[in-house]
Amino acid sequence: MRTIAPISAEQRQTVEDLVCDLPGGRPEDLAFNSPWEIRAFALAVAAHQSGHYEWTQFQGALIASIQEWETSVADLSDESWSYYQHWVTALEHVLSEVGAVHPGDVAGRTARVLATPPNRNHHKAVLEPVAIDRATTS
Repeated sequence: MRTIAPISAEQRQTVEDLVCDLPGGRPEDLAFNSPWEIRAFALAVAAHQSGHYEWTQFQGALIASIQEWETSVADLSDESWSYYQHWVTALEHVLSEVGAVHPGDVAGRTARVLATPPNRNHHKAVLEPVAIDRATTS
C-alpha cells in the first residue's frame, strides 16, 4: 500500500490562501458532504499547482457558473444548488479552455465511471489521502 506523506505547513498555507480567495471562501466554512466533493476540490488545487491554469481563471469560471445558476432559478434556496457541482463545472471549463482536456473526453470518462458497479467502492469516502496534515500529539 502506498503511503502518502503529510504536506508541509507552507503547502497547507498555499491551499488555504487559494480557498480564501473563493466566493464565501473561509477554509473552516467549507465542508465536504460527499466523497466526490473532496475529489473535485483536490483535482482543482492539484491542476493549478501543476501549472495547468492560473487560479484567477478558476475563480472566474466558478463565479460565472454560480452566477449562471442564480439567474436560472426563481428561488436561491432551490434544491438544485451544489457548490461543488459549480466547482466541477468551473474545473471542466478551465481545463477545456487551456486545452488540457477535451469536453468529449470528460463526457466519455464520466459515462465509464457511472457505469462502474457501486461495489467497486468508488462511492466510499477515503479521507486520509486528502488530509491536510497528520494530527499531532504533544
